[in-house]
Amino acid sequence: MNGLKEHKYLVASGKRFDPITVFFSAGLLIAVLVSAVNLEGGIESGSTIMFNDFRSFFFVVGGTFGCLLFQFDLATLLHTFLLTIRSFISSPSRQLNTTIDELDEAIIKGSSIMTLREGEEITGELLNDIVHMIKEKLFYEEIEEFVTNRVASVFLTRKVAVSLLNKGAKIAPALGLLGTVIGLIEVLQSLEDPSRIGPAMSLALMTTAFGSVLGSLVFTPLAGRLEHHNNLYLETHKLLMNRVSVLIRREERRLNPVVANKKLDAEP
Repeated sequence: MNGLKEHKYLVASGKRFDPITVFFSAGLLIAVLVSAVNLEGGIESGSTIMFNDFRSFFFVVGGTFGCLLFQFDLATLLHTFLLTIRSFISSPSRQLNTTIDELDEAIIKGSSIMTLREGEEITGELLNDIVHMIKEKLFYEEIEEFVTNRVASVFLTRKVAVSLLNKGAKIAPALGLLGTVIGLIEVLQSLEDPSRIGPAMSLALMTTAFGSVLGSLVFTPLAGRLEHHNNLYLETHKLLMNRVSVLIRREERRLNPVVANKKLDAEP
């Protein structure tokens, strides 16, 4: 059973203070605010439109990721990015469909679950580990508890990823509105200098556009996609464990024919 401990089926979240992430996110937010309110002070009147667009883009995108880093951490942000990429490659149900087909075939043919995998040691592959636990003479309730905790630990990280994307969907439009307010203030302060009105209006309008696009067309759809995949992940594992339950109880009847006969005699 040492293998079970090594693979940590009962995973507890061990978050701790990460000063690098905090300082990086705080520095990013400060840079965003400085770029918004003071960038034009050191720029000549001949600045390009693209540079001003970058100013708006950096204010919204940099500010959004700065806020997300401050609320979560760099590891969570990277994990969310990887989950998002994987969601376009495959779905959680596809990964287990082959295993479910194997279990269905074993149920129909009356085969033993012990023939499906070697189960000599814990490898991380779900069905192999279940067979290993059966060989270790664990009861079905104990096996179900191990699998449930394993699924719950993975689901927790997936749920945090959805939460991060939902936060981003709220932060980006809010920063867009903040940029609009800052840009309008600059417009009012630049009425005597027409050369400064254009950059200020660009900040006012482009931040709203970037915030709306980032929130409505990026974060919201990705959050919905991951949430859908999370539901598939849970439901697919439920289907798998239902089939495992049938095979394990069949195995228990084979190992304990006396108990099985008593159960059959007790049935009306």
